[in-house]
Amino acid sequence: MSKLISEFITAGSFQRFGHKIFIRNETSHTQFIKSELITIKELKENGIIIEIPINICQKGHNLTVFFLKQDTIPKIKLPDSGHYREAIMQVMAKVENIEMHPTDKLLVNLDMNFTQNDVQLWKKIIQQYADKQEEIDKMLTDQLNTRVKR
Repeated sequence: MSKLISEFITAGSFQRFGHKIFIRNETSHTQFIKSELITIKELKENGIIIEIPINICQKGHNLTVFFLKQDTIPKIKLPDSGHYREAIMQVMAKVENIEMHPTDKLLVNLDMNFTQNDVQLWKKIIQQYADKQEEIDKMLTDQLNTRVKR
């Protein structure tokens, strides 16, 4: 009987990768810094789609989005305006669309387009995610090829 791929590849096979995200809503003058409740769903050429709790913002709102390294432990709260020193990147974004989560009524998918950002740094971040995905794909393909050869 053949073994399942999950017996060969475990959570320990992967090094955690990603970013924490903090949001300052410039329209409503509120902040959302519970990064553990924000999930990156899609990186776009000039924007991002994230999953976030409902009622954080509305369509048309302007946000400042702060990207922090995954292992960053924030020492202070967000300033009311300006730069957040622990952020590796910050962007100004406009909420273009909000869609209800298909299974959880307390979550929404938030589609944002960047209005101000460092284009080169954003391309570098997108490439980092693409490289990580290729690494995972290769690991899975190699394991599948090993199992098929048996």
